[in-house]
Amino acid sequence: MKNSDSDNYGQALQYAFLLLRYRDRSEKEIVSRLQKKGFIEETGGKVRDYLKDKGFIDDLRLAESLKRNAVEQKHLGKAGVFRYLLLRGIPAGTAKDMAGADDDDVYAGSAAVLVERKLKQYAGLDEMTVKRRLWAALARKGYSPEVIRKALKKFPEIEGSDL
Repeated sequence: MKNSDSDNYGQALQYAFLLLRYRDRSEKEIVSRLQKKGFIEETGGKVRDYLKDKGFIDDLRLAESLKRNAVEQKHLGKAGVFRYLLLRGIPAGTAKDMAGADDDDVYAGSAAVLVERKLKQYAGLDEMTVKRRLWAALARKGYSPEVIRKALKKFPEIEGSDL
């Protein structure tokens, strides 16, 4: 017995709700997970449209939540937030707007928290090595050079040497 389109739609919708029970997901992520499960793209699109119309998925709301998590918990800079949002299926335009929405002071504060934590790890190393490692760690997290300078200036014990 072959499944009808309505059966597939119902099963796809049920699976989408199962996915949303665990955490919020982007439109792109819902469609790709449905395709991975074996549903055709057309069914995935219908389910995505239904969930979007009913307010179960909202890329903008998800992007705001992910950005807050990226800055406050993961201590990512603008570029890091942008990459994180793209990885979670947020469209590039929305991700770019979200990452650049705050001024550098918000990112500098987050970077300062990371510097403070890293300074404990680097205790006992010479000043130049500490500054070089901090700079590299912040750059890997996606902070711009201006934000890194702002964050390092908050700590006078490492301000003396220049990179």
